[in-house]
Amino acid sequence: MYYLLYIIFFNFIVSQVHFSDLPDSTGVYQPVIIEQCFGLDIGDEIGLFDISGLSSNDCTNQYSEILVGAGIYNGEQLTISGFGSLDYCDFSDGYQLPGWIGGHQIVIKIWDSSQDIEYIIPDVNFSLGSGNWGDIYTVIDTLVVNQLSNIPDNFSIYEIYPNPFNSIAIFNINHNINSPLYISIFDISGRLIEKITFYNPIYNQKIMWDASNYNSGTYIVNFESSNTFISKKISLIK
Repeated sequence: MYYLLYIIFFNFIVSQVHFSDLPDSTGVYQPVIIEQCFGLDIGDEIGLFDISGLSSNDCTNQYSEILVGAGIYNGEQLTISGFGSLDYCDFSDGYQLPGWIGGHQIVIKIWDSSQDIEYIIPDVNFSLGSGNWGDIYTVIDTLVVNQLSNIPDNFSIYEIYPNPFNSIAIFNINHNINSPLYISIFDISGRLIEKITFYNPIYNQKIMWDASNYNSGTYIVNFESSNTFISKKISLIK
């Protein structure tokens, strides 16, 4: 039995073509069960992402878009486990393990194997679970897949909320899928305190910024992608 499971897992790993840059196993998992799909061909790949997950393993607290789970569609129900992050940096010789962060949105991307195209699923109906990482498990009864033709040529900031905020701020962004997105956060003195980079950004994206380690005050958030630059002011109140 264990040998059979090993063969199945091994075949999955060697056959994964596009969504293959997964973090090491952390022992923290969240199964995402996709009961049926419309619009996928056998061999297409499904990737699960945290758009601002923990990407560092050396206690430097780096956050970026990270692939946390992947699977190959075979025409049947598919269960994909997403790897959660771990943070032991409060201990001596502590470390971090990359993965999703609880409360962050589950983002699903598709790789069309016949056309070698990656695209995002913007509206996912989660039939069980909140649609965020950190649930015991998540169920999607039907994943409807359509390639997107209305991706914007630049990006805009719909809103930052709440503002003022206490520890957690959400950046609601609509931006170009083909250009990296750079987010730089400065304190009121102009000192850069955090930088986040998304190399494969999506549109209609919600980015969570955790400012629990920073003092109350005014911060400047700069968003840059392609030839577009947007600056916003936010207030942290504790």
